Parts: sequence; C-alpha cells; structure tokens
Amino acid sequence: MIRLLNVVAILGLIGSAIYAYSIKYDTLYQAGQVSKAKSQLHKERQAIAVLRAEWQLLTRPDRLQAAVERHLALEPIGVNHLGRLADLPVRPDRGDEIGRLLAATATPKEKSSAKNADEPRTTGSITPRTTTTKPATMAKPTTTASTTTTKTTTVQTTRTPNTVSR
Repeated sequence: MIRLLNVVAILGLIGSAIYAYSIKYDTLYQAGQVSKAKSQLHKERQAIAVLRAEWQLLTRPDRLQAAVERHLALEPIGVNHLGRLADLPVRPDRGDEIGRLLAATATPKEKSSAKNADEPRTTGSITPRTTTTKPATMAKPTTTASTTTTKTTTVQTTRTPNTVSR
C-alpha cells in the first residue's frame, strides 16, 4: 500500500512539473508576441511621424507659392471679379415636395356607392355609419352629435376586426 502511494505521488509530481513547464513556455511565447507587437507599433508610429514631417515640408507656403507661379497663370482678384447678390438668378419655386410624394404614393379613393356599406373596405378598416335620431328619445348618446336641430345626426364609427380572407 505504501509503495502504491509513493508511485501515485511521484506520478503527480511529474505531471505537475510537466504542467508548470508548459505554462512557463506558453507565457514566454506570449511575452515574445507582445514584444513583437510593441516593436511593430513603435515602427508604425515612427513611419507616421515621418509622413507628417514630409507633409509639412510639401505644404510650406513658400514652396507652394513658387509652384503656383511656375505652373499656373493666376491673376489677383479685381473688383470686376466680384458679384452682387442682385446679380444672381432667382431660385425657382420647388413647391411642396413632400405633398407631391404623398400624392404619388396615395391610393385612389374608392367609390362608396359601388361597394356594399356593411363590408369593410380593407381588413381592419374603420367604416363610418350615419344614423338619425330624435334628441328626446336618447337618454345617453354614445357618440357626439354633429348638429343641434330638431333632428340630430349622429355619426357612429365602428371598427371591424382584423380578418384574413383566403
């Protein structure tokens, strides 16, 4: 029994040593990768600094002035080159663009006389119904009255449930 425990302990010690060495070499590899990334970053920053210095050299005003005089035939701005606001053409009236877009996408109005009044025009549409009642006979109206004459015209709006016809 003691020999078995000794063998298990030695195997555990060897396994932990192998694990420790693998972790050590993995961390060394990762540290090398970080070092390479830092050196690459440093090189890129140096390249950016060189490019900025070149850009400043190329955009010096004295250098640009010499290039303009050599390659372009420019003349100073005179009074005759300037314009007045009154010289500009009048901007054309564009109208109501949103209204035009809405009118173009609107559906044509359906003729109510051609359709049956009890059927909804579309699924889940709102259909207005007009009924006439005497004002004295209604104890509590469910909708608002549109006129107050001897006969009151009441407009009731009902919502039909969403149904799918197949």
